[in-house]
Amino acid sequence: MTQSLANTTSLYISALELCNLNCKICYTQKTKSQLSKKQVLEFVDRYLSCEKLELVTFCGGEVFLLDWFVDGVNHLTKKGLMVEIISNGTIDRLSEFIHPNQVNIIISLDGVEQDHDLNRGQGNFKQSLKFAKKAIQLGFHLEVFCVVSTKNYEQLDQFEQLLQTELGYLPQITYHPRKPLSYLNSHPLSNVVGETDEFGFLSQDQLEKLYTQKKVFPPKKMGCHQLSLMSDGKVYACCEGTKPIGKINDNIEQLIESYRQLVQKNPRCTEPDFMCGLCDILEW
Repeated sequence: MTQSLANTTSLYISALELCNLNCKICYTQKTKSQLSKKQVLEFVDRYLSCEKLELVTFCGGEVFLLDWFVDGVNHLTKKGLMVEIISNGTIDRLSEFIHPNQVNIIISLDGVEQDHDLNRGQGNFKQSLKFAKKAIQLGFHLEVFCVVSTKNYEQLDQFEQLLQTELGYLPQITYHPRKPLSYLNSHPLSNVVGETDEFGFLSQDQLEKLYTQKKVFPPKKMGCHQLSLMSDGKVYACCEGTKPIGKINDNIEQLIESYRQLVQKNPRCTEPDFMCGLCDILEW
């Protein structure tokens, strides 16, 4: 399967938007909408009944705020599914999982301690690093997701050296350039800019260098789309989607077909006029 094809073996689920942190550069509206355990598991079961599924990715908000979350993940791993969890790593419920080797934890760490805590709050780097160490000890797969602004851009190599020292190895790190201001100002759903004084936007040269030297999301060739269920019950063809293709209770086969048609028409991105605000950047 190439990047130009629809990825139907993976589901992305954002079950809530609320978070326990108040990051300065967060661009997500903290709405109170949430999906229940019943809604999520029924959606996954319906999907499994008509399509091969290998991976379910959970994101938020902060998913560990959901009282049902660990039980829900345990239910999915019992079915043999792999589960990916994107978390800030400040709420430790790791010992409650029954199949840690089927769970990939992606911890958000925005550079070295000083840079991370300036964005996410004092003491959170140490707490998230402790979480990462425990995850490794318990047998979870571990990755790191790092948002890059002008604040931490020059310290990325130092950041990697720090992780190598603290964790005993360097986990896969995916760097995510801070969303361009044009994206933040024009996003039809969130329209949240966040602080800009200390967390500037990367220049064209910095972006090109980042894309050349590091693993970056979204990837330069795009193709990162996947069927995505959001906390308001709407379904999109992308985890950053702005135009829903349906709702949670719609026929799964119809949702998949709508997704496939969009990918066939626009293999790189199901929303080619939007493209995470990176249309110009990804054309070099």
